[in-house]
Amino acid sequence: MAAKEDIALTIERQAAARRLLTDPLITARSHPEDFALVHAHSDWLIRRFQRVLGYELVVADDHARLVKTGLVHTVATPLHRDSGAPFTPRAYTYLTLTLAALADADPRTTVAELASGVRAAARDAGLDIDPRSRLGERRAFVAGLTRLVAWGALTETSGSLADYATDGTREVALDVDHGVAAHVLARAPHSTTTPEDFIDLTQSDAVSSDARAVELTLRRLLAETAVIYRTELDTAHRARLAGHQWRAAAELAELLGCDTEVRAEGVALIMPGDTAADARGAEQPATFPGPGPVGQAALTLLSRLATMLAPPSFSHAVPIPAELLDAELASVVDDDTRQWSRTVLSHVPDPDDLAARVLQLLRDSRLLDRVAVDADHPTAGWRLLAAAARYRDSAFPRSGAE
Repeated sequence: MAAKEDIALTIERQAAARRLLTDPLITARSHPEDFALVHAHSDWLIRRFQRVLGYELVVADDHARLVKTGLVHTVATPLHRDSGAPFTPRAYTYLTLTLAALADADPRTTVAELASGVRAAARDAGLDIDPRSRLGERRAFVAGLTRLVAWGALTETSGSLADYATDGTREVALDVDHGVAAHVLARAPHSTTTPEDFIDLTQSDAVSSDARAVELTLRRLLAETAVIYRTELDTAHRARLAGHQWRAAAELAELLGCDTEVRAEGVALIMPGDTAADARGAEQPATFPGPGPVGQAALTLLSRLATMLAPPSFSHAVPIPAELLDAELASVVDDDTRQWSRTVLSHVPDPDDLAARVLQLLRDSRLLDRVAVDADHPTAGWRLLAAAARYRDSAFPRSGAE
């Protein structure tokens, strides 16, 4: 009986750790079941995140914030709107201005009052923007508000932000959780630093030659990216990975409950299936392929390309002929659009948008990359990376493109 209880305890702790890695900010309101697990195992999680990844975990009565450091340039992924489109610079601007306005907001406020506060914060920052000026501005403002609702910093108590986005006369009442809002930013920027200096401060450990920093960088890369390719590492990190990859794998497995796949080309963590079950505004992409038309189309395209090109063992990357990628991407997008158009509740992106998102997902998942950019030919310069070989379909016929 004791052994079963120990196993159940470990499973709970690892599930909580995976949730925090995917959603660094969770609240009792936005993720009630997940937060209950984090709160119950907070001591263990705080110690393990600090030891294994060097991350600070703050657990309050109603929210938890995993403060990540390092690898900003390497692993940062954009926020997304509910439609799946990435945040624009305008949306990020409104999000940060809203956070500034929330510092002085009452616990109960309205969207109109927040809009006034944002306008004042923009004026203090020397920006000539107003969320009430036109539809595009209001939608960017609402994108930030919607993300704050998902994080639990705001709660809609009456009215709808979606309605306000289309009609600026709509009234929306909001509750403010100042504790959560204060932890949305992992680190508040200092007035004396430039944006570049601010990012470099959190990135600094990735370029350090200190053995502990090199080890942390490798563990963070394993935990935060889909695949580590040995050829892409510098000499110090490649040597550290070769000598300590199994120790790092064991530490991460104990924290996250994951398996590790080690090959000559690189190393990848294989997460349990529940990791992709609920992204809910996560800062990181869900485990590949994820649900929905984009993930399914990406998986189909990858399987076809890996089978047709059949990359040889120990090959880091194989060029994809542009005409082959054009034809296969068009075929997959067409099939996927027809399939999802039959479902009443699914949002189906237009073909061009779907194709772009498929390529971006495969790039983010470190299965494809691009060595040349041609604005007039979006499928030029793409390569199939080594990890794609695991998706090869032996039943699918090869073409002469290899």
